[in-house]
Amino acid sequence: MDRGSSVVIISGGTACNHIARAFHDAVTNDVCYILGVSDNGGSSSELLRVLGGPSIGDLRSRLTRLIDIAHSERSSPERIAMRDLLSYRLPADASEQQVKDEWVSIVEGRHELWKSISIEKREAIRGFLTSFHFEVLKRAHKRFNFRNGSIGNFFLTGARLFFGSLEAALFLFAAITGISERTTVVPVINTNHTATIAATLTNGETLAGQNEISHPPAKTTPGKRPPTPGCRWTRPNPIDAFSHLALDNEDDQAPLSPEVNGSANLFFSKSVHEKLSARIERVYYINQYGQEIYPFPNPKVISHMSTKETLIYSIGSLYTSIVPCLILRDVGNSIAHSRTLKNKILLLNGSNDRETEGYTAMDFIETIAAALNQSRNIDARRAFYQTYADGHSDTLTTTSLLSEPPGGSLPGTPPNHYPPFPDHQFTPDPPSTFITHVIYLKNSQVHVDVKAIESNGIRCIPIRGVLSDDGRPVYDDMVLSETIRDVVQE
Repeated sequence: MDRGSSVVIISGGTACNHIARAFHDAVTNDVCYILGVSDNGGSSSELLRVLGGPSIGDLRSRLTRLIDIAHSERSSPERIAMRDLLSYRLPADASEQQVKDEWVSIVEGRHELWKSISIEKREAIRGFLTSFHFEVLKRAHKRFNFRNGSIGNFFLTGARLFFGSLEAALFLFAAITGISERTTVVPVINTNHTATIAATLTNGETLAGQNEISHPPAKTTPGKRPPTPGCRWTRPNPIDAFSHLALDNEDDQAPLSPEVNGSANLFFSKSVHEKLSARIERVYYINQYGQEIYPFPNPKVISHMSTKETLIYSIGSLYTSIVPCLILRDVGNSIAHSRTLKNKILLLNGSNDRETEGYTAMDFIETIAAALNQSRNIDARRAFYQTYADGHSDTLTTTSLLSEPPGGSLPGTPPNHYPPFPDHQFTPDPPSTFITHVIYLKNSQVHVDVKAIESNGIRCIPIRGVLSDDGRPVYDDMVLSETIRDVVQE
């Protein structure tokens, strides 16, 4: 990329990590990564079950990747040692006692992973691991499962709980590991609560939780999947679902229901490809009881859209990594009306996955446009209801606004005192409002209809790709970096 260029990248975790170096060919680059906080699979599921809070797995994954590339100096032995420590996972197949013994050796500073880390940094990191351990002990009745646990996730969680701030924990991680201040990792929602997404399929089926959408775990009993962490709506018994006094995990002093007690990490394999029963129609956020909600994005997300020169929609899971960052309030309008974003680039996946089975490049483009228009529609509906409330302030009281008819209203709708939102008051923007370029691999397994895409005012740029170890087409860092630089310099 151009030296001194400013870029904001919307991405997930694993896929973008493989091409992250392409965005850091100059030390003066101003790069911001925006990542979701709704992943509820793997070891994150256990953190959510016991401690609650946002998912930090993708954030930690990006930060550990940046230890190697987002600084002006060559990696020192200490920086490499910190990367190895914070990316280390406890064994997944050892006995419970063996895993706990290894964890204790890390917390106490006796483990060989500490060998090349200076005493001051070791004690700083160890202090927050100790804080995390204390929080787990306070909830001993939940029997935290350390298997496959990420030390970096434990560190970030301990820091978040200590400071009461997710962003403070991310800052601490970056500061200790020496990541350049010109490279930032921003959670799309700045919260201490669990964020959960759901997807409605075209056949009417609803899937709750990112893992259930993208990589469903194996069924524990015939016909039953493990409960979705952070979402009591997925519990089969309504009495269990509505037995809590609070909306977070802090009231869970009573024994858990049999389905949840002793729950283990939601292990899954990305190589196992179980097809969806139908295409995804829409993704949205839900609260713990399955009701659609409309969270605010992190204010920094809107700020970066208003100041950066280039926006990149990275490769990754379309509906569970990219779309959850786009459907939040104000995001669609901030991208559509930004005065600084000169280029809005979609990096097309080299192959499809469970979420995008049979998709073409145009399907990817239309999905991103639909998600951003979904965000704009939420803003338009809010403005309409606010105008209505202002004009009827004498009849709408707090009590009447919060009251619901017997049986409740449909999810995602305002109380029955409001009129329905008139559809003619909202006009979707075309895809070219949100995407100016599509970069794709010449050997892509995703069909690209160049003529159809460019007829929508979006430029197509094919580039040479390589093959991964399992034979899938993937991006080459250097080729991608040069291509983005050419686009930025135009």
